[in-house]
Amino acid sequence: MNVNDLIISETARMDVYKGLSACYVFPEASLIAQLKKLEQQLLFLNSDAFAPAMLMRSELQLTENIEILKVEFSRLFIGPYRLAAPPYGSIYLEGKRKIMGDSTIDVHKRYIDNGLAISENFKDVPDHIAAELEFMYFLVFKEISAIRSEQLNEGSECLYRQQSFLSDHLGAWVQDFTHDTELGTEFDFYRNLAIATRVYIAEDLEYLSSLKVCQAM
Repeated sequence: MNVNDLIISETARMDVYKGLSACYVFPEASLIAQLKKLEQQLLFLNSDAFAPAMLMRSELQLTENIEILKVEFSRLFIGPYRLAAPPYGSIYLEGKRKIMGDSTIDVHKRYIDNGLAISENFKDVPDHIAAELEFMYFLVFKEISAIRSEQLNEGSECLYRQQSFLSDHLGAWVQDFTHDTELGTEFDFYRNLAIATRVYIAEDLEYLSSLKVCQAM
């Protein structure tokens, strides 16, 4: 694969993480456009997550009142009652049904180590599903920047950090989280979002593992 093709492929990966992250914040009308791009990039990557993503967009277009989707989003992921699918890594990784555990602290440290800070507009904890997906977007963005600058060691380091983060965090709890989402909703939109998320992250972890990336010295 030449450099231009590699950049196009990695840009698709980056856009998928961005698109998935957008689905786990409070839904707005702009979600349709984000889903179109997500669908296109999954098709380009020949991902099995394409089919559920396509269904998500079709279902959202059929939903005449996005307020209905907002109500279901709140019930699943916000509360105030017991959440059907708590969107926090620590709940699944530490098994205590509480947030801000040791795994959350490690996630926050990884953000800081990569020069990131939690946005003032983000009112949740660092290991929220949307934040972790956004972090993967950022790591792929950094990788692409390194490729463009011909900084091979930096690019390799970014790939290593992607694989490490998926293995230790997002990829380690997303299966249980998406399973809870599927069981906890009667909305096909969120069922298909759960499937697309689980399938794509599994595929991407397999892709990164196949590269046998090493931490730059």
